[in-house]
Amino acid sequence: MANVTVSDVAIWLKHIHGDPMLTKSIEALEAGQTVRLRIDGVPGTWRKMADGKDGRPTFGIRPLGEASDHWQRLFKERRKTVVAIELDVLPERGSIALTPSPASDLERQAAVESLLSLASQGWRSDEAYGSRDEYYSR
Repeated sequence: MANVTVSDVAIWLKHIHGDPMLTKSIEALEAGQTVRLRIDGVPGTWRKMADGKDGRPTFGIRPLGEASDHWQRLFKERRKTVVAIELDVLPERGSIALTPSPASDLERQAAVESLLSLASQGWRSDEAYGSRDEYYSR
């Protein structure tokens, strides 16, 4: 099981110890994606922090809802201590599963049909585009 140091209002990945796979899985999340974690035995939802202004990823997660209340209480009462952290059993709807489940044949077929239906969407022009030189000089 992994541990995390209660040292800020967010969890920074460098403060998670004992489970490199958990750290790498959280690091792999896109900015804004959520994951269910169990911190000190209390389940909650956490959101990956937004990328920096220069586009570099921010290696931290922030608590949402009840997880926020629990983390604030830990931060106030047990700052600089170490607590247990683990993945909760199932991520909630709209969050990313760190171990993706395979798609069924029906889901695959629906995805292909959805993709192919986009071929008739979009913009068309009845006029000539011009020569290649004109196109690249714009």
